[in-house]
Amino acid sequence: MTGPEKHCSGSSARLDLPGPRRRSALFAGGTLLAAWLLPAQAGAEPITIGLLAPLSGPGAQIGESAQVGVEYAAKVINEAGGVGGREIRLVIGDYQANPTVGVSEARRLIDREQVDLVIGPTYSQVTLAVMPLLIDADIASINVSGTDLLTPEEAPYSFSMLVNSKVQAELMARDARERLKASSVAILSDSGAQAKTAVVEIRAAVESSGMTVTGTQEYQYGASDMTPQLLDLRRGNPDALILFASTGDDTGHVLKGLREIGWKIGVSGSYGVALAGPGIAIAGKEAYENVAGINYRSWTSCGNGSPDPKMADFIEGVREFRPAAAERLPFNYVSLWYDGVFLLRQAVEANEGSTDGATLAKWIEQNSGIFDGINPGLSASADTHFLIGAANLAMVHPAETGEGGVQKRVDCE
Repeated sequence: MTGPEKHCSGSSARLDLPGPRRRSALFAGGTLLAAWLLPAQAGAEPITIGLLAPLSGPGAQIGESAQVGVEYAAKVINEAGGVGGREIRLVIGDYQANPTVGVSEARRLIDREQVDLVIGPTYSQVTLAVMPLLIDADIASINVSGTDLLTPEEAPYSFSMLVNSKVQAELMARDARERLKASSVAILSDSGAQAKTAVVEIRAAVESSGMTVTGTQEYQYGASDMTPQLLDLRRGNPDALILFASTGDDTGHVLKGLREIGWKIGVSGSYGVALAGPGIAIAGKEAYENVAGINYRSWTSCGNGSPDPKMADFIEGVREFRPAAAERLPFNYVSLWYDGVFLLRQAVEANEGSTDGATLAKWIEQNSGIFDGINPGLSASADTHFLIGAANLAMVHPAETGEGGVQKRVDCE
């Protein structure tokens, strides 16, 4: 599927963020269609973007963040003239954090809705399940998944805005050794596909750092009681706990469990651990006293600082666009989905309107570094389709959060 031969030179990955405009939204056969009013070229064929997100089930808050980020990006782009003059038509599929549902929704978006591009999924097991469908349909996509199985060979037209398992493992192992002065660690993770690969990487990173692993445990994604796993890990008497959690909710339940069994141990955590809003609501701010997580460096500071002007504009725009959601959603996570739409837009416009998967993938491999979005410094290549590398990341204190979600870095101390 390719678009009209329309090339818009000098395109930017970032536009000024106007206030919200009236939109029409309708449900038809379980499909959410969002049509934004915009100044676009008369008669130009819309470009259809499909969003695969968990809007119901255990990952509903993640899905809401995705929806807000993508819908807001579509609004901003459409009000500025669309993608090379073509209006974005957004079609949303709710995969309910279930790979089987994800495959069904992907089929619908591809066959019935005839999407040109896809944003999502987030959960690695769902992303792996739908990837063959996207490849067969020659559709380029930006996912927010972190399993190391998403290689350029397995996902040739897809790129991730999430840091992969290996990089997170190395950062957490270093934090456990340097901040927590650990010589031994226990590993706790959820049951997702990314977490399963992460545990292998964490063990390797821990052992290469000269530490030992006293035990590993896994909990079902979305569980609310991790007491059995925590009690088992405590018996190994580790110096620190490495927690690979995908969501702030899971993190909150783990930290609440630690408090309930009276286990005072330092925690080095993943990106999901830094999404502290839901966790604080579950376990309380005090539960994060000796906890560190991973965040994108652009969303960190040495203190409760304020975001830079570009991020401040983004935050203000989201607040105007969805005031109620902005009160509870993490802006840093919303920004990943927002940037994903802008990156695909830039790739399409740079290739004269083409939405061919192979064409866009090659361009992103060669040009992701020039993208100047909310999260700059992307670094995909022919060898990796993970857009976020170690240089983009920092360990943070999740509960020490300033304006817009900017978190205090551990290395500031």
